[in-house]
Amino acid sequence: MKKKPIIIIAVIVIVSIIGFSLYNNSKKLNGEYTAKIHVLFMESTSTLSFEGNTVTEISKGKEKNKGTYEISESKLEMKLGDYNITAELSKDKKSFVIQSAEGLVGLTNGTKFEKEDK
Repeated sequence: MKKKPIIIIAVIVIVSIIGFSLYNNSKKLNGEYTAKIHVLFMESTSTLSFEGNTVTEISKGKEKNKGTYEISESKLEMKLGDYNITAELSKDKKSFVIQSAEGLVGLTNGTKFEKEDK
C-alpha cells in the first residue's frame, strides 16, 4: 500500500519537469534569422543568430555585435551591443518585425527577419 503514494508523487514530479521544460523552451529562439535592410539606395543582408538566451549579429560572415534577448508573449526585446531593439514575434516563431530601435538601428524599423531553414 505504501508504494502507491510514492508512484503518484513520482508521476507528478516527472510531469512537472516536462511541463516546465516545455514552458521554458517556448521562451527561446534557436537558429539564424535574416532580412534585407534597405537604407537610402543601398541594400544589405543582416543576420541575427539566436542560441540559448544570446543573440549575435553577423555581417559578412563575421560577428559584429553580441547581446541578450527576452520573449514576453509575442514581444521580443533585444539588447544588442549598445542598442535596445523591440520586435513583434510571429506565433510560430519563424519571423519577427522590428518595431523600435535606438540610434542608427532605428532605420531598420518595420524590417521583417525570417528564420533560415537548414
